[in-house]
Order: sequence, then structure tokens, then C-alpha cells
Amino acid sequence: MKQYIVNGQLTLVGKAWEIRHQLKLLSKSGTKFTAAHGRPAHTLSEYLQSSVRPT
Repeated sequence: MKQYIVNGQLTLVGKAWEIRHQLKLLSKSGTKFTAAHGRPAHTLSEYLQSSVRPT
């Protein structure tokens, strides 16, 4: 499976089960709460922003 992040957009390329699995992982990581702040650890937007590499 390949994952591309361009201009703040996420593109997943792969077999259907691979994409479903990756989306579930991303979804689970977004619903975990940090003990200190009591808020979600990451949203998709935060994930995309942290994954952007300067060129």
C-alpha cells in the first residue's frame, strides 16, 4: 500500500483491505485521549500537517 500526502490531502493506494485497515488505524489514533489534556491526540488535519515535508 502507498500513502501520498500532497497539499494537505491524503491519498491511499492499495488493495481494498489495506486501505480499510489504514483508515481504521488512523481513526483509532484520532480517538485516543491524552491524559494531560483530555482531548483527542491527533485529528486527520493534524496528522497531515505533521507529515508535510518542506521541499
